[in-house]
Amino acid sequence: MPSDAPNEILTESASSDNHSRSSLGLRTVLVTTLVALLAVLMTGLAALPLLRDAELRDQRRQLSQLADAAAASTQTSGPLTDEIQERLINTLRQEQVSLALISPGGTTPDGVSALSVAPIWTTGKVSSTYSVDGQSYMLEGRLIAADTALLLIQPTSVSGFGLRELWGRIGMAIVIGGVLAAIAGALLARRVTRPLRTLVNAARRLQAGDRNLRLEPEGPVEVAELAVALNQLGDSLATSEARQRDFLLSVSHELRTPMTAIGGYAEALADGVVPSGDVERVAETMLSETHRLDALIADLLDLARLGAVEFPVDIVEVDLRDVALSADEVWADRCAAEGVDWYCHVPDRPVLVRCDPRRARQIIDNLVANALRVTPAGHPIILQAAMDPPVGYLEVRDGGPGLSDSDLEVAFEPAELYSRYRGLRQVGTGVGLALVGRLADRLGGQASAGHAPEGGACFRVSFPPVAG
Repeated sequence: MPSDAPNEILTESASSDNHSRSSLGLRTVLVTTLVALLAVLMTGLAALPLLRDAELRDQRRQLSQLADAAAASTQTSGPLTDEIQERLINTLRQEQVSLALISPGGTTPDGVSALSVAPIWTTGKVSSTYSVDGQSYMLEGRLIAADTALLLIQPTSVSGFGLRELWGRIGMAIVIGGVLAAIAGALLARRVTRPLRTLVNAARRLQAGDRNLRLEPEGPVEVAELAVALNQLGDSLATSEARQRDFLLSVSHELRTPMTAIGGYAEALADGVVPSGDVERVAETMLSETHRLDALIADLLDLARLGAVEFPVDIVEVDLRDVALSADEVWADRCAAEGVDWYCHVPDRPVLVRCDPRRARQIIDNLVANALRVTPAGHPIILQAAMDPPVGYLEVRDGGPGLSDSDLEVAFEPAELYSRYRGLRQVGTGVGLALVGRLADRLGGQASAGHAPEGGACFRVSFPPVAG
């Protein structure tokens, strides 16, 4: 069978990684929290310009209202005296608003050009923005007399709650969002990991040999499908183990039969109870049972070794007619001894394929031995070698009881037919057909089972053709 080295490496890697891996629940919490934090942060960054524009518009509106109120107060109080000007200055200072009075052709505040305030003399008001030394200012102007205008100036930095407060609120949102995301992630992880833990426990019970385990599919679709798969695995393991038990029972029975015969005759010989005239017959019987036992053990070893790299296979160009004719010489006599009609059909032209002739003969021997066991006297067994382009094949048909359609699907499974027909008709060990199927695969061919026109079973093994 295949080397176990890759499995050992995988097992060691899995074992060492278990100490460094984090749980699915922790990963879910971390991912959901990180996503929430990034979402809040990106939302804050995207909203920052919009909030800033809204604050500036609100500041402009308030400054415009202050300018209208200041202009109205001067007009209702008469001429603008120093006392009125001082009172306005004190009121506006609380809002960090500077007040300036200008006249046509007069000086303007620092940074304010005469051109930017020129429209006030014709329209009665002006609204603009300017910068001085990197600081932005809003300006609102109102005409309060024919030769006097009032200007209100306010830094844009005083609008709203400012960047520091804005970032503070974003930070608060990040903290709240992170906490809520962690809670949501924990709930999600619990919902996902709870059925997964159930599946892990179920897998461990399967490993321990519990084949009656049944899981209720629950949780997400993928987890539910995994539960169904574990149920199916349990059923498959139960079926496989049942076949193995039947196989061991059949092999044990077949081993015990020749061993009993050999042991009985050996004990009789040792006790001296065998007449001298029967010693040769007893020895022949013991030798025959020994050969039978040796053949069974050889088949078991081949079946066990078929998956191994060291299993000897010598693939060469072979004429299947030669293999069939060599088997014909042996099995014709054995079938005649059992009263079974034997036929060997080969074509006139070569049946050239690529295979191992020794293993091809082994396939024939197993198929014919199986057919001879179930074929009654007076019924036929046919060995045929032929081409079914592009492949060549060996075929064994018999006139025995045959197989059902369901039997054909499992004909090459170890001990499957044995377990079905034990006690109903003559059966073998369950090794022969399994060995045929494995040998066919190893030789690059294909084994199939069907119904024979002679009324029994038909087994065919196809081999790849010779290239060119």
